[in-house]
Amino acid sequence: MAISKKLLFSCLIITLFFPITTHAQSKNDRTVVGTVGKEKVTYAEVKNNFSSGSNNSFSIDELESFLPLYLDYKAKLLSAKDQDYYSDSALVAEHNLYAKQAAYAFWLENEIRPTVFKEYYNRATTELKSFHILVGVGENPSPEEVDNAKMKLAQAKADIKNEIPLAEVDKKYSTTRGGRSMGGDLPWLSAGRTVREFEDQLYSLQIGEISEPFATQFGYHIVLLQEKRERTPARLTNHIFVRPTQDSAAYKKIYEAYNHLDEGRSWNEVMMQYSEDDASKGNNGNIGWVSYHSNFAGDFIDVVNNFDASLDFSEPVRTNYGFHIFKVDSVQTYASEEERKDEVRAEMKRSNYYKEDNAFVVNYLKNKFGAEEFPESGKAYKDFITGLDSTLISNVTTLPFSLSSQKIFGFNGQEYTVAEYHSYLGEVEGNRMARQYRDSWIINFHQSVIDSEVINLTLKSYPNFAEQSESYLNGLVVYNINDDNVWNASTVDSTKLMEIYENNIEAYSYSARPYYYLLSASKDSILQKAINFVKEGNSLDSVRTYHNRVGVSSDSTSSFQEEPFDRLREMNPGSFSELFEYNKRQSAFYLVDNLPARRMTFDEAFNRLLAEFQPEREQAWLKQLRAKYKVKPDIKNLRKAFKNDSQSSK
Repeated sequence: MAISKKLLFSCLIITLFFPITTHAQSKNDRTVVGTVGKEKVTYAEVKNNFSSGSNNSFSIDELESFLPLYLDYKAKLLSAKDQDYYSDSALVAEHNLYAKQAAYAFWLENEIRPTVFKEYYNRATTELKSFHILVGVGENPSPEEVDNAKMKLAQAKADIKNEIPLAEVDKKYSTTRGGRSMGGDLPWLSAGRTVREFEDQLYSLQIGEISEPFATQFGYHIVLLQEKRERTPARLTNHIFVRPTQDSAAYKKIYEAYNHLDEGRSWNEVMMQYSEDDASKGNNGNIGWVSYHSNFAGDFIDVVNNFDASLDFSEPVRTNYGFHIFKVDSVQTYASEEERKDEVRAEMKRSNYYKEDNAFVVNYLKNKFGAEEFPESGKAYKDFITGLDSTLISNVTTLPFSLSSQKIFGFNGQEYTVAEYHSYLGEVEGNRMARQYRDSWIINFHQSVIDSEVINLTLKSYPNFAEQSESYLNGLVVYNINDDNVWNASTVDSTKLMEIYENNIEAYSYSARPYYYLLSASKDSILQKAINFVKEGNSLDSVRTYHNRVGVSSDSTSSFQEEPFDRLREMNPGSFSELFEYNKRQSAFYLVDNLPARRMTFDEAFNRLLAEFQPEREQAWLKQLRAKYKVKPDIKNLRKAFKNDSQSSK
């Protein structure tokens, strides 16, 4: 009873949090359909706050049912204001937490997703072929390392312009790892297929243009854009696959399969006989959609895309995986531009291009509002703090005057000093030693600054966000005042509950029921060891101490009908049940005793009494509110306004 009432109220205030689309304010909309205190409630206010699920249409019967609830809600708001609920520190903190998360969601929904998708979609229509030089640097490179990397890349760029063969330039300048160059030719790329910094550089170039040096998580690069073309449609591809061998056996095998196909044997028959790709054999050799957006090697994708898809099958070809014969079932097409956009939108969400998290929003806002960084100040602070060695950061109470006033970050017209950065570190990293300083902490500080500003930025950029935030605060306040006056056990008149209990004492009793322990574990063997532990005379309550992989709970139940509790009916006190599976774990009951039927004490019946008394308690409170704030619905005006509204919409 209590839970259902709480859920009912939650549904009501959720309805009120987010009003439906506002209607035009006609004279009819301004019709007063109720009063609460000195506030007049209009027809527009009622219908704009009414919602019946996803259907924004409504009947007069629905509005008549909703109007008293809405007026009661308004009365609760007035009562909450009179009792200073809006100043309650816990409620204010909870509202601020909500408002912040809602602000992040607001940016994602209203600006970032559409903006990012537009850019992503434009890029996703093309594919780019490129060559790059990569010079690796350490995790926290020194200025000298960075300068050396950029100097190398400048020399490499000059060599490329002087038409030195690209392979030679790559060999001369790119860092190697495991004996292989980290630079060189790249496969055809489209949106979302590489890290964002690299993609941004690549899509900013004209064909034949070489970028300036830039950094990614892998090091420093220059990139040459070689070719650009429309995006190649994906191909739904099947193959017959033979692994390469040291001799000619694999070559002979793939050509033997090809000859059988050429003679007219069915694809599936030959594929089942010859293919060594067990993962695809059960599906006619299907390996899915192959495109430059799939996770296949570049040369493999080139081969699939370069043979005539209208042929029944390709000739044998070799890729870096081995030998193949390909068959294309279909080439991807779209029934409409909107269908294509839906596919690209889903693709974007799967990529690293777009993420629905706060850090993604922070980075977007950082760019949008012109964040300014001062790396020299950051380096000066790092040199100072790491020089203090084992001193805790929280114990560093003073900074050199010349350092403390230096600007270290700027955002949205506000500048932040090294002293403010140090104060931030004292709060979040204060227990770390100075020599443990990390360069990533300055990024965390940037995020903290923007996080503290996100609500104000959202309010300034989207004034309608204030309505959503205020609606949530109102709902939160009403929920709490309802809790205090209806659901809270500490504010109930216990003498009234005692009166109900004493007048209906026979109704509050326990039926006969078993008192049991439930033991569970991931394996039979683990559970059996715990059972044997108890059978050896040890306490059930000590099972977890000696067998921490065993779950132990105790309870009593009056339900013998449902699995697995029906087993308790046949058990004797002091015995274990057979093992059984419960909630995907191996389990067993231990029956302690069969408890006899008996009456509940007042304390035992208290929660039931409270739940049963709640409707009466709520109605008494609402009666007081309606009298105090002179709550008055005007059904006649509501019907008149609804009738006029219906006629004007025809």
